[in-house]
Amino acid sequence: MTPDLGKDNTILMTMYRAGSVFRDPHLLCGMTFPELFASYIVKINDSMNKPTRAKDLAVGLDISKPAVSKLLNTMEEKGYLRREHRDNDRKSVYISLTDKAVAILDEQKATASVVTKKIFAEMGMEKAKELLANMNLFYECYKKVEATLWEN
Repeated sequence: MTPDLGKDNTILMTMYRAGSVFRDPHLLCGMTFPELFASYIVKINDSMNKPTRAKDLAVGLDISKPAVSKLLNTMEEKGYLRREHRDNDRKSVYISLTDKAVAILDEQKATASVVTKKIFAEMGMEKAKELLANMNLFYECYKKVEATLWEN
C-alpha cells in the first residue's frame, strides 16, 4: 500500500528520524552539526588551495551572514578556527582551522566510518547499496522539480 504522503507526511518524518543521526553528540565528536559542516567546508577548500571566507560558509551552510558571524565567533571561542586578513585586504576575512579542529575532524571521520560499517553490516550490504542509490535518486529528482515547486 502506498502511503498518503499528503496526509501523514511520511517523507518529512522519515527524514527527521534519519536526520537525528546527525545530532548524535558521539558522532559529532563534541562539535555541533553546523560547526562540523563549516569545518569540513574549510578543510575541503584548504585541500584545493582555495581560501575560505565567511560568505563561502554562508552559501555552503545556507545561512545568513549574521548567523555565520555568530557561528564563527563561537567556533573561535572554542579554539576551532582563526580569522585572518590577507593581502592587505582589510575587508576580506579568511578562515583557517586550528590543529584542534583538524584533530576533531580526523576523529569524526574515523567514528563515522565505524558507525557506517556497523549500520551497513546490520542492514546487509545489498540493502545499504539500495538505500544509497535511492537517496541519490530522491535528491536528483527533487533537484529536477525544485524550480517548479514554488512558482505560484
